[in-house]
Amino acid sequence: MRLEGRSSPVFGLSNPDIVCGSSAFPIRHPAIQTATIVAGSDASFELSGPWFEGEDRPYIYHDGPGQVFLSKLPEGLKDLSAYDASGDFFKIAYAGPADDAQWSLNGTYGMNFMVPRTTPPGKYVLRIEQFLASATKGDSQWFVSCAYVEVVGSGGGAPGPFVRFPNAYKEDDPSECSGFAGYNEES
Repeated sequence: MRLEGRSSPVFGLSNPDIVCGSSAFPIRHPAIQTATIVAGSDASFELSGPWFEGEDRPYIYHDGPGQVFLSKLPEGLKDLSAYDASGDFFKIAYAGPADDAQWSLNGTYGMNFMVPRTTPPGKYVLRIEQFLASATKGDSQWFVSCAYVEVVGSGGGAPGPFVRFPNAYKEDDPSECSGFAGYNEES
């Protein structure tokens, strides 16, 4: 499964645009489709573009980690387009340093990840972020995008820990590890 996204930087951890990107809500494109992902399968999120003249395909050029989160559609809501992603998110993937001098996403077209095989079935907002690790304290830059997905499979896992955006992080959190561990599919 390949999802595409485009994002401009969002500045600051309390900015409401850190949830799903600049002006993501209210939903302005009612024809947004929901992708189906089988739990345990690989997925990818790729940049769309091009952004610059002569560029065939955009790539990630900011130094920093990438992470993928899911937020389940709350009970009582029938459709993802009615959900503003203000609920609980849990992390399912992380792409950090490749070595002492390079970030693993630098120069790539997007991020590959696996949806944990025990993810409970249901409709989710999938959120991907990549942030500039070298930003000055108080001036963090976040590149965020979201997609609608329906996870199918047997489930059985207990996702967590949970966070809510904005304010899931503090400016003094270590930039290389995001502030919390994420989903353990074996729990």
